[in-house]
Amino acid sequence: MKIGTSTASFLNPTPILFLITLLAVFLWPDSVGLTATVVMAAVIVPLALAWFSNSPEAAILMVITASAMPRIFLEIGGLKARPEHLISGLMICALPFLWKKRPEPVQWILPDYLLMAYIALNFFSSLFGSPEPPQTEKWAVQQVLAILPYFWLRVYISDQARMHKAFRFLLLIGVIVSGYAVLCFYANAFFATEFGVDVAQYGDIPATYGVQYEANILGAYSGALAVMLLAMYLQERSRKFLIGCAFFAMMAMTVSLSRAALGATFAGFLLVAVFAYRRKLLNARVVFSAATAFLCAALLILPFVLGHYTNRFSTFEISDPTADPNTFTRTVQIVSAADEIAKHPVFGSGTASFQLAFDWKDFGAGWEDVGWIGNTELRVLHDMGVVGLLVFLLFIGSLARRGWKIIKLENNPELVALLAASVVYLISFQFTEGTLLAFTWVHLGMIGCAISLTRKDAGTESGQLQRAVRKS
Repeated sequence: MKIGTSTASFLNPTPILFLITLLAVFLWPDSVGLTATVVMAAVIVPLALAWFSNSPEAAILMVITASAMPRIFLEIGGLKARPEHLISGLMICALPFLWKKRPEPVQWILPDYLLMAYIALNFFSSLFGSPEPPQTEKWAVQQVLAILPYFWLRVYISDQARMHKAFRFLLLIGVIVSGYAVLCFYANAFFATEFGVDVAQYGDIPATYGVQYEANILGAYSGALAVMLLAMYLQERSRKFLIGCAFFAMMAMTVSLSRAALGATFAGFLLVAVFAYRRKLLNARVVFSAATAFLCAALLILPFVLGHYTNRFSTFEISDPTADPNTFTRTVQIVSAADEIAKHPVFGSGTASFQLAFDWKDFGAGWEDVGWIGNTELRVLHDMGVVGLLVFLLFIGSLARRGWKIIKLENNPELVALLAASVVYLISFQFTEGTLLAFTWVHLGMIGCAISLTRKDAGTESGQLQRAVRKS
């Protein structure tokens, strides 16, 4: 397959120039005036559209990369435009050109239609159930831009070769992001730097976030990455997966200090181990290699974080969970959210609308945080009511059921890794809401692509068999 102009004598510099310029705008937005920004956009946007239209692999890489760095943003119209929002906007413009080049239509599946209904409900609830429709409609647009990467992957990944590349991109970007987070942690530990670290999130204990939105999100993201890498190592026996798992993903999850991510990651590891045992993928050599890698990684990181974890768990009491400051904060907001849900139970109050109704000042001075709901199902129920939650759960359940049926019938290492990692998100998102960001939808989009391509291949094989029977 040819990408771009294969007959050119020199390397096309457009992708490199685009990445450098985009990174500069993201990292130093205050140094660029409005006029300069407009001029740069006038140059970048056409080049990016041409690049994305001519190179599906480049488009896939940018979608995955943008979803992994939500901490970076530009202030546009009073809203925080993150890389995932900007890339989705470019994809909308590039899609018509790509659509004409597809050799065959997209193989849509039931979860795709359920997600389209979920998007429509975001706008419906934000328009008709919100206390401030203009504001919640803006947030609904942001939410949809974060969801659209699911569909970009569904459109751009048209065969197994692209699926294979996209999955490798997902792992590679995850390793890079995790490595950067570990670097931020060590820089803070040795030189007291503050980049990529929130030094006040847990009192006097620094919480590392890297380029993720916050530390708990980093924990969930890197924990899911660790499960995927371990699953791939056990199925393909390549050491690069084990190294990425132990020395990048697991270390990043550990330095996030997220208790929920820690438990969720070990649950994901257990699921992978059970699967590997039943498929007879475990032997003494594999177990020894994995144990050695994890032990070496632990020796590098545990001396720096063991005291932090002891402190984090010492504040939690089973008899009184609210004694822990973070648990108390979540409890107060969950109770407040339940009161708001009772006011609009059917279609909810609009996307991200909880912050409009909740004010920490009502509970006394010293509270400055924005109100948020740290549980995915409760957040969806609050924003889009029972109808929205039902559609969301049907979407997730439909993906999981179809994926499970496939891995029971055939060997699909990538789908196994993606489904096992979903358990990490399922558990950690009970305490940290991540569906407002794009990385979750990229992960779900990869699952949708794997299911759709398997179904397409099965249909092709069935058709070939029927034609062969008729000829005979």
